[in-house]
Amino acid sequence: MNTALFYGLVLALANIVLSLASYFLGFQTDRIAQEPWIGLLGIVVMVVILWLGIRAKRAEAKDGSLAYGRGVGGGTLISLYAGLIGMVYSFIHLTFINHSYVDYRIDVARQKWIQLGLKDAQMEVSEKVLRFAFAPVPFSILTLLMTVSFGVVIALIVAALLKRAPSAAPPPPLS
Repeated sequence: MNTALFYGLVLALANIVLSLASYFLGFQTDRIAQEPWIGLLGIVVMVVILWLGIRAKRAEAKDGSLAYGRGVGGGTLISLYAGLIGMVYSFIHLTFINHSYVDYRIDVARQKWIQLGLKDAQMEVSEKVLRFAFAPVPFSILTLLMTVSFGVVIALIVAALLKRAPSAAPPPPLS
């Protein structure tokens, strides 16, 4: 199996497990206001898996070298595969598992809007925007875009740390 595809699958599965754990522990329902730390955990998981994936790309080279562009490309490809799988899962999750997610999100947002002193008309418009953004299809597309975006940024950093120049070639034989 292709290294990028393998680590993309690993990243996608890790994100799915994290999402399900977050749901079953109530961080996507009644304890949704405490959810942001789950997002940070997701970023840490992504950094670790991209590190392992880019390091595996480096290990594929006979001389153990890794060009910066190859590392970034590998990390981007891992993120793309994970994002595509995550996009499908997000649709399934919001359609069949937690179809009330947007309602919980709006309840938390409404409390913040009241604290900020928004008028009812402003809250209605904001609620429409949230209902659109957290509908299964737009949210699934956003999942893909965010996964790839974060993945590229992380890959840029990780590839810089893991890059390795090829070992020096042996001198040509004397004739």
